[in-house]
Amino acid sequence: MEHIAIMRQPFYDMVLSGEKTIESRWSMNKSAPFNRIKKGDVIYFKKTGCPITAVAEAAEVRFYNLTPSIVEEIAKKYGKQIGTDKFKDYESCFSKKYLTLIWLKNVRQIAPIEVPKSYGAGWIILGDQSGRDKV
Repeated sequence: MEHIAIMRQPFYDMVLSGEKTIESRWSMNKSAPFNRIKKGDVIYFKKTGCPITAVAEAAEVRFYNLTPSIVEEIAKKYGKQIGTDKFKDYESCFSKKYLTLIWLKNVRQIAPIEVPKSYGAGWIILGDQSGRDKV
């Protein structure tokens, strides 16, 4: 399956530089990519308001039902790879209920690909037949 991850700075640049090797998606609901991505899936990356300009493969994927202690454990174990020190609102993670961690491999820049506006969505699943999270 293919996905589009819409990202803010500095996280987009961190993925491209290799500083951020795990993409994290924290949420209150079981929204994409929670339980909707798997190892081997392709992820396209775009900065908010820009075309797609990078791609990677999901090397490993883990899903979590969060508690405050799990949030602390994740930050301690994977914080540097996720970039939690760059989160403007890290404390809000303690109120989130779900987390998807995606280990990235083969990250590379690609020629720009224009896509329709996402209207606030942070994650889009391409070719999703369920009618949810669809481009």
